[in-house]
Amino acid sequence: MIDFDFRNPTRIVFGKEAESKAGELAKEYGFSKTLVLLGGGSARRSGLLDKVTGSLKKEGIQFFIKEGVRPNPDAKTVRDFIGFSCENGIDSILAIGGGSVIDTAKAVGAGFYYEGDFFDFNLHKATPKKCLPIGVVLTISSAGSESSNSCVIQDDEKKIKQGFNCDLVRPVFAIENPELTYSVPGYQTFAGVSDIMMHSLERYHNASGENELADEWALSLILSTMEAAKTLLRNPNDYEARARVMLNSSLTHDGLTSLGKTSVFVVHPLEHALSGYDQKITHGAGVALLYPVWATYVYKKDIGKFAKLTEYLFKEKGATDEETAIMGIRLMKEFFSSLGMPTTFQEVGLGEKDIPALVSIATGNGTRTVGRYPQPLTEQDVEAIYRLLL
Repeated sequence: MIDFDFRNPTRIVFGKEAESKAGELAKEYGFSKTLVLLGGGSARRSGLLDKVTGSLKKEGIQFFIKEGVRPNPDAKTVRDFIGFSCENGIDSILAIGGGSVIDTAKAVGAGFYYEGDFFDFNLHKATPKKCLPIGVVLTISSAGSESSNSCVIQDDEKKIKQGFNCDLVRPVFAIENPELTYSVPGYQTFAGVSDIMMHSLERYHNASGENELADEWALSLILSTMEAAKTLLRNPNDYEARARVMLNSSLTHDGLTSLGKTSVFVVHPLEHALSGYDQKITHGAGVALLYPVWATYVYKKDIGKFAKLTEYLFKEKGATDEETAIMGIRLMKEFFSSLGMPTTFQEVGLGEKDIPALVSIATGNGTRTVGRYPQPLTEQDVEAIYRLLL
């Protein structure tokens, strides 16, 4: 186990009607002039926005509402919101939504104190030194951004979708009421499940050394999420399954399942190239699409770890570890397919003609490898993996 310094300041307030505590929590954390961020308008239509803003008014908190944050949030919107925040002396941000709204809040919060272009953080040209405090009312279980130090934003002009990690952008509180996710469409629900699973799958697949504890946590959380997803396929309004998925969303991306390990993602950056290239592609669907082909390409580099995953998640075992590993990859692909996730490029509107551009985006025009374990992927490796999806 490597040395580590782990902290997560995010306070999770969980349960039915938890959103009614938004004003109370905001006041406790010193919010007084708050930017409220929304996505496509469902929070307004459902009455959630009125409930939250009513709670803010009750506590005497001034607020400004900005909506229209899209999936795969874009840099232009972030720049506009930073300008608005500076002009109006905003001192805090409350994100009502899922990962896209939360990541936008993080980018605005960090960019507020930065003299240059905030996207420098995503390009790893600069590191945030300060961030506005961020609160969250979570409405979709997926990205885990409500408790993570990660912020992913897309630059449409450059077709770059990239993230940065910084503990300063972790939200100070996250309000989580599973009932708020009942209205999320099935495809988005299960794309979220896929993303939740992938956050710990990618951490599991990094080298463990003697640190089996983090691997056990990761596999346990993945299995818990899979079991809840199976329940939601039968009954979309099962509260306990919704609750499990929502809590797992937070726990899978806060660093817990890689504690004491070096963790570098590989499937996520392969997917960021896809949704960076075509923002209509849902991120969770993209990682579900890519995991089986990435695993097929690299499993021989760590057959034992893939075999262990098969036995833990699917309770299956072949005659050899390699047979067990291959079995697990197939079963994982079948599981994602059972959730309605895509299995080929054609299903997400991509084809052979798009591969050169995707490879270029993923590898920075061939200037960098992708991932680290069980092998770093070169430009040729990335192309080979994408071709497995034709």
